Amino acid sequence: MLPSWCLVVLAVCVVVRAQTLPETEKTDENGGTLLQQLIARVEKLEREREDRGEAQVAFSASLVTSEQWTHHGPFNTHTTLVFKKVTTNIGNAYNPITGIFTAPRKGLYYIRFTGAVGDSGSLNAALQKNGVSMFEIYDTRGTHGSGSNGMTLVLEQSDQLWITLLSGQSIFDQTRLSTFSGFLVFPM
Repeated sequence: MLPSWCLVVLAVCVVVRAQTLPETEKTDENGGTLLQQLIARVEKLEREREDRGEAQVAFSASLVTSEQWTHHGPFNTHTTLVFKKVTTNIGNAYNPITGIFTAPRKGLYYIRFTGAVGDSGSLNAALQKNGVSMFEIYDTRGTHGSGSNGMTLVLEQSDQLWITLLSGQSIFDQTRLSTFSGFLVFPM
């Protein structure tokens, strides 16, 4: 993607070049001038650039805000994890109060979850998309082991993603060990 100043320089170069062409080379077979074609192309590129700017979505959050070793679980039921320390939230699609990411537009997204095993000695947690498990991490090596998983997902506008800690499992964090992240690869 070219910065705006590059587009301006390009347009100036095109105008200068067009002025030096013989009249027979200044039009195409449809009667359009080279300059008109290039101006239309630059305008199209500028519109596409603006559209991409609106489409920027990225988030990354850690489970806890404290640098103290903090364990969650085990719980008797499946529990939605709320990643409270937000590092990045471009587009404001991740809610640190609920732990839910809501897709602001249809597109291909890359989502990743990393978790460190807590006091129970085992970790099993799943990424949920509108209540359907999409992928899981699983580690039974004992406390402080970790697992990570990620995938690309086509999300519709308003689809929701969250991480569920399965019952009997635990997770820990120290502001940077257990994270939930994602970004829009491209809109659709």
